[in-house]
Amino acid sequence: MRAASHSVPGPSPYQVTAVVPVKPLVLAKSRLALPADQRRALALAFALDTISALSGSPLVAGVLVVTSDPDVAYCLRQHPVRLVPDEGTGLNPAVRGGIRVATSWRPSTGVAVVPADLPCLRADDVTLVLAGARPADGAFVPDRLTTGTTLLIDPPGRTAVAQYGRGSAARHRALGLRTLDDAPVRVRHDVDTLDDLQLAMTLGLGSKTAAVVAAMDGRGLLVQHAT
Repeated sequence: MRAASHSVPGPSPYQVTAVVPVKPLVLAKSRLALPADQRRALALAFALDTISALSGSPLVAGVLVVTSDPDVAYCLRQHPVRLVPDEGTGLNPAVRGGIRVATSWRPSTGVAVVPADLPCLRADDVTLVLAGARPADGAFVPDRLTTGTTLLIDPPGRTAVAQYGRGSAARHRALGLRTLDDAPVRVRHDVDTLDDLQLAMTLGLGSKTAAVVAAMDGRGLLVQHAT
């Protein structure tokens, strides 16, 4: 009689606190070749759609937003997020400050740093990526071009070290973080330029970004500035 075979279960996924830095809208998305008011509207919509996707994942225990922009804070007033002021000293200091607050706020969770410009992100994408993270080591998701970083994930009890900026993927690899190359394309697609936005439209935009884009498209603004 053949002995029954037993599969070895993988590690159980852990929850994270998501840290989302949102810079002042007046400074955001400077590479989008659009008038300033439209860049601000898109940057706000990107952030709201990113936060909505995170909030919808069962593996996200809480969302912490690092910002000092009053419009962002106003739009998030009815969302289940915690706001932490941005001291205005740059992205990486904002991330580090957010991580410090997150680990004291929810010490039993891991930390996921998430940029605020992922308008295609879906809750299922977030859950899929977090479920693939291991409890023993940190990981990151490279951007669509493979040189930058979108999500950075660290398990409970591990001190997260984020080094965002140009060429961040190489720095995060050098820190020993595991590369999540198979992450869904929507997790890897941050939007900095009009070309990025046009591609994001084919992937499917979140509701806030879709509404802003529809208003711009209806007036021919995207076509006008893309040509």
